[in-house]
Amino acid sequence: MKIGKLVQALLPKVLEYCEQKNHNEFERLCDADYSKRNFNLNFPFLIPISSLPSDLSKRYWTKVYLVRGQTVRACSQWFEKDAVYFVKYSKRIGIDYDQSQLESESLESRTTLSHKLSAPTARANSRYRGNAIGNAQNLLVRNILSNLGTEQFSEEDWQATKAYFNHQCAYCGESKELVIEHAIPINKVYLGEHRLGNLVPSCRECNSAKASKDFREFLEGRDDKVKAIEFYMDEKNYVPLENNEQVSMILEMAYREVGTVAERYITIINELFVSDDDSCCS
Repeated sequence: MKIGKLVQALLPKVLEYCEQKNHNEFERLCDADYSKRNFNLNFPFLIPISSLPSDLSKRYWTKVYLVRGQTVRACSQWFEKDAVYFVKYSKRIGIDYDQSQLESESLESRTTLSHKLSAPTARANSRYRGNAIGNAQNLLVRNILSNLGTEQFSEEDWQATKAYFNHQCAYCGESKELVIEHAIPINKVYLGEHRLGNLVPSCRECNSAKASKDFREFLEGRDDKVKAIEFYMDEKNYVPLENNEQVSMILEMAYREVGTVAERYITIINELFVSDDDSCCS
């Protein structure tokens, strides 16, 4: 289970601990320094809605919780490397959980929102360097994420973005040949989009090294670069879809449907040549 989903699954128990066992813990979880020490977060774990600045709203899940008379939202800025911090904290406050049970409950929850789609069965004609259906599945996901919303931008806007970063790579700061880079990858894991606020200039070396990593993972330890990109995103009003359960579910459905459709037409076309294949083998 991904760290974001794990936090969301155990969050009610954390809040129950604050409500029933340790009233002071709620205040600690609203403190930025405490959250940094215990979870490696750059924002408070919890924040009351009444004190949530509009520019930080996208850093928190939209779901609202009531704790000790206050409505709060929980920080969504989790990365897989931070899982060890959250697991250690959960154990410290006495939260026991069964990983397999949580994953089972998560799957059941997603199934109630949509019908189950059977995954395509493996074909017998595996071929070296064949065109994998996964390529088409990933391309569809990229196409969907690249066309959400009504935002429009031009080449001039992209040139302005390069000027914003002083015509330097947003990752290493070198003045080299620059290519368009998606700070948050466009795939069904990170849910990045092809919006101007998610485009940053990158040299080819950094583009290759970053690969499918989120920019914050790639730039770990270089807070100045991370903050510069986040500030740019804020200026362009880019609100990432990160950890959006519904969007993830829909993309997973689309991903599977492509495989199902491909298998259907492969079967139909193969049936046209069944007799020829049989005669060749006899």
